[in-house]
Amino acid sequence: MDKEKILSQNKKDNLYLDEYEKHIKLKGKSFGLMFVLLVCILILFIKAVCKEPYNDIMTIIWSVAFGYMGYEAHISKNKSKFVIALFFFYLWCITFINF
Repeated sequence: MDKEKILSQNKKDNLYLDEYEKHIKLKGKSFGLMFVLLVCILILFIKAVCKEPYNDIMTIIWSVAFGYMGYEAHISKNKSKFVIALFFFYLWCITFINF
């Protein structure tokens, strides 16, 4: 291979993020999602103690759970994950209607 061909191939490969950058982005998104869920659970606990309605927070929690599990089920084509995602969607519908 000549130098120009190697450089053009390398340039094409670097159009996308390298594996380490992809890993960092994925970990950052996962951490952010877990932080949001932790805050939602904390607010849910505070609302439950104060005897305030908490269906708004439950709607957020179930939508995050459905989105996560639905995406995993779609990518992996796993039927059990699909059933779990449907269950989360059912819970989301119940809390959203009662909201």
